Amino acid sequence: MFIPLVDILRCVKPHAETWLVASIERADDRFIIEGTLGCPTCLAEYPIRDGVVYFSESPSSTPTVSPDESEAMRLAAALGLTEPRMTALLYGTWGAQAQLVRGFSPAQLILLNPPPGTTSGDGVSVIVSEKMPLAQQSLDAIAVDESFGRLEESGIATLPALRRGGRLLAPVSTPMPNGFNELARDDEVWVARVDDREMTSAPILPTRRTRA
Repeated sequence: MFIPLVDILRCVKPHAETWLVASIERADDRFIIEGTLGCPTCLAEYPIRDGVVYFSESPSSTPTVSPDESEAMRLAAALGLTEPRMTALLYGTWGAQAQLVRGFSPAQLILLNPPPGTTSGDGVSVIVSEKMPLAQQSLDAIAVDESFGRLEESGIATLPALRRGGRLLAPVSTPMPNGFNELARDDEVWVARVDDREMTSAPILPTRRTRA
């Protein structure tokens, strides 16, 4: 877990949003490798093991997906991840593209319930949780996979975490939530913005590169 991102993490217990306090046992540069996050309100503790923050011990059911350079490029472009100060959440199978996305973007990436074996480091922070552990309006962009429709049922309410003007990418099979304006769409995904302010330009979704 990237140390500066601890400030936007929140306790998942049912009480008012609470900052968490990090106890670091081992760190590498600015990443926590081993440690604990503690809630000063309810005294809940969440372990950090091998750089992964566990708000839930439930193993991820996200299927394994192979990294794909063209997919990662499309993702970075669609979410507009151009600034190092930006923070994006990649949910589920999108997490498989994180390391490649970092090759195109300086933004910090948070992976929520990524495919098994996904690791933290080099601008990528991994979280396992059954509920949303991020503060409201703390993210610049979110990408969700086909499981988006089940997020509310599982307790992971992602959308309040988006800042005003933030972007959401989802599969075309996913209905667009209220309060979003569509910016771009192709045969596989759509991209929308969280408010209705006029855009000076809309993102262009790069097409897939076909392999010979």
